[in-house]
Amino acid sequence: MPLDLPFSPESAMLADPFDAVGLRAPVIDRNGEFDDLVAMAAQMLDAPVALVAMDEGTQLRVLAERGLGPLTISATQPLLAGLGAATPMRLVLDTSAHAGLAHDTLVRAAPGVRFFLAIALVDADGQRVGVLAVADYRPRTSVRPNAQDTLQRLSRIAGGLVERRLLEHRTRIAEQIAHANFSGVIVLNGLGEVTFANPAAEAIFGQPLLVGTPAQLLFPDNLQTDPERTAGWLQDGAPGLASPEGSLDLRILTHSGDLRTLEAARCAWVSGGEPGMALILRDVTERRLMRDRQRVSPNDELTGLPRRTALLTMLDASLRERARPLGVALLGLDHFRAVNDTLGHSIGDAVLQLVACRLQFSLPPSARLARFGGDEFALVYAGIDQDLIQRHLRSVLSDLARPCEVDRNLVHIEASIGMAMCEPGDEDSGELIARADLAMQHAKRAGGRRLSRFEPNMRVEALDRRRLDLELRRACEQEEFELHYQPQIDLVTGEPTGAEALLRWRHPQRGLLTPDKFIEALAQSSVNAAVGRWILQRACKDAAGWPMICGRKLAVGVNLFPVQLDDDRLLAEVELALSASGLVPARLELELTETIALRDDGIAATALASLRARGIRVAYDDFGTGYASLSMLQRLPVDRVKIDRSFVRDVLANRGDAAIVRSILLIARNFDLRVIAEGVETTQQADMLRDLGCQEAQGFLYSRALAPADFARWLATYPQAAAHA
Repeated sequence: MPLDLPFSPESAMLADPFDAVGLRAPVIDRNGEFDDLVAMAAQMLDAPVALVAMDEGTQLRVLAERGLGPLTISATQPLLAGLGAATPMRLVLDTSAHAGLAHDTLVRAAPGVRFFLAIALVDADGQRVGVLAVADYRPRTSVRPNAQDTLQRLSRIAGGLVERRLLEHRTRIAEQIAHANFSGVIVLNGLGEVTFANPAAEAIFGQPLLVGTPAQLLFPDNLQTDPERTAGWLQDGAPGLASPEGSLDLRILTHSGDLRTLEAARCAWVSGGEPGMALILRDVTERRLMRDRQRVSPNDELTGLPRRTALLTMLDASLRERARPLGVALLGLDHFRAVNDTLGHSIGDAVLQLVACRLQFSLPPSARLARFGGDEFALVYAGIDQDLIQRHLRSVLSDLARPCEVDRNLVHIEASIGMAMCEPGDEDSGELIARADLAMQHAKRAGGRRLSRFEPNMRVEALDRRRLDLELRRACEQEEFELHYQPQIDLVTGEPTGAEALLRWRHPQRGLLTPDKFIEALAQSSVNAAVGRWILQRACKDAAGWPMICGRKLAVGVNLFPVQLDDDRLLAEVELALSASGLVPARLELELTETIALRDDGIAATALASLRARGIRVAYDDFGTGYASLSMLQRLPVDRVKIDRSFVRDVLANRGDAAIVRSILLIARNFDLRVIAEGVETTQQADMLRDLGCQEAQGFLYSRALAPADFARWLATYPQAAAHA
């Protein structure tokens, strides 16, 4: 089993585990160990190209090759994406027959790989450690079975050699870590005795640490805040895993008698049947003292306002005094994360200080203000009636909305406020705060920039949301979600152009649920990223199997969750979905909501520009329903806008809706964008939209959203449908 290296909890999410301790992996030289194996692989399949590569994070390091030349190879290439224990082998007889492989560098570069056979190399635990591959610049019609079997036997030999190389590689890294001076490292055997201590660890203790010294002597029970927990933490642990607690503070007495606090992370392993554990130690004595001082101080260090505990103490006193009326408000800044992400935390801190100043300036004499942490502030009103409180809070929203300039950056501050009034019999300050918090969350879900007063049904809604979130987690695990497809029609020819993938939930008790019953909760759930990834993969797979209609291949539209654009994962997820399905990029359209369009952090624009460069189309859903629409068209790269069904419904009878539709079509024409209308139910609506210049439509006039099998039957009704895409 490969040796698992210790790491610090702060860097547990890094792509390169060696970054956790501040080192980069050393270059692994090719030493000829795999040359004969590569030559045999090439000879067995009469192929000009063969190679053995080792996994190194998200990259592949070539250990031996034949005929590869200047071509580069990566684990994220479509030819290799997903290759592992679940898909141990990938055989492509002719890459030109797979549209999803057209952008693979091995295929695209001259002369271009046409035949490719790759086998995953796995270790004793079944984990992929590398790849053995052969390739040819000419396509093939088949592979001899005996040659394929021989190559698989070679892959088992190569897997063992690569596993050993990885072990040697990690051992060298471990030696570098052990002798480095950036952190203290102590290695313990299965008895809890020291077997090694690096110079940094000895400097922390102020003396040499002798081999055989029990860990209990280094970290005496009488110095620890929780001796029992500390003893268990030092003894227990699963090999290769960090502690469930992440890290633990351990107290020591140095050789000079100083009491020091060390932050410790651990990693345990079993090597050759013998258990071991490494402790990574950092002296955090001064940092912990500073933290303790901040906890003792009643005021927030950044804004100078009272902290949460001070305000709760004052609120408890008001409740005991039966002060009436008594109101509480919680104020949370909207989209504050974007300020930190785009302008930096120093600007974010300055904004929080500005908010505190504006709140204090207008504060009534009998009211109290506190910072509750993060971007939240609390106000307590004693002896002020409800109408006056609401009037003041509305003026607060108006005052905060005034743009401000911080370090030559124009910042727009927006906030949501929830308020709650003390009722007869109330004696718990925590309950009052909880009500105000429910009201504030209600204001945020309603779009923000507003005041919301607590109503009893908000608690019921909160409980329902919690219950729904638990059910959504189960639905993801039990694969209860499915996709239905609603056709999209060319308004001029009447022919299908594609279909929108719409999520459905096959609930075990409530039956088939449409998105209006759960999509808002799903967008806020922790499983939204996994569901979004599944939607992409399933939609591409289904669309790849649709027949050609009237001489064209149909496109599929996929709605994105905002979380999918939080980082660069979307690009890789789209590439994987396309390569796994074979769907051409031009047949995929990603649909954005206003929530995504409102973001001003630049991440969405960059990701979408990269996707469009690959030929993937982008559409803006429900265009015209929010104030972000026009500004979005300037910032985000889109190909098509969708007219919301709310405007289409009354387009014939309502002059206002008709004017909005005309305006949207005019704007789209000026931006050179295509337009599709949603919710078309009558031929009269379709005729009017076509006459106004709308190119496509979808709605019940043509079909409801259909399950995959029903959609296939719907497509089969077209006489010009080809046998298969």
